[in-house]
Amino acid sequence: MSILEPDLDRDVIVRHLQGDPGRGEQWAVFLGLDKRVELPNQQDAFVFARLLADLQQRRMWLGHGDDGALSQLDRGQVRGCSCC
Repeated sequence: MSILEPDLDRDVIVRHLQGDPGRGEQWAVFLGLDKRVELPNQQDAFVFARLLADLQQRRMWLGHGDDGALSQLDRGQVRGCSCC
């Protein structure tokens, strides 16, 4: 069995943004290197990422910490909108 590797130019990646304390918690969703949206909570970011991944027929990944490590998200586990 091969281990899946993210396609950093085309896959959907969700990252927790650290930084400006005045903005509060932020989650960014990227399609490749292009940031598509910033949202204030993780669940909304995951739902947006799932819809984007479905539309683009791409895999979803979650970015961990400053080291850039990614783990694959199972789109079947992401719930929260009226369509899924």
